[in-house]
Amino acid sequence: MTGRQELAVRAGRELEDASAQEVLEWAVSTFGRGFCVTSSMEDAVVAHLASRILPGVDVVFLDTGYHFPETVGTRDAVEAVMDVNVITLTPRQTVAEQDAEYGAKLHDRDPDLCC
Repeated sequence: MTGRQELAVRAGRELEDASAQEVLEWAVSTFGRGFCVTSSMEDAVVAHLASRILPGVDVVFLDTGYHFPETVGTRDAVEAVMDVNVITLTPRQTVAEQDAEYGAKLHDRDPDLCC
């Protein structure tokens, strides 16, 4: 078992009944400024909680090019009103480039290859 696996197993045991705040506090104390959260921007709960534990926390958002405008709006609002650093990652190919190479709706046929 690698050190990372051991850490995950130990944390899983120790934090099994912990609150979200306790889990985030553990993560920040364990990883420091290297800690970040990801968000689909379906909601902003995790980003909000993390910002209370580590102001300026990195929040990673994967912009696949398929999001509803409301999702992108949520991302923008999170960045504007919370003490977070939103990092938006985009795929190597645009939706149009992906469609040209693989055909439309690749996400329906091969979600692992898509986006």
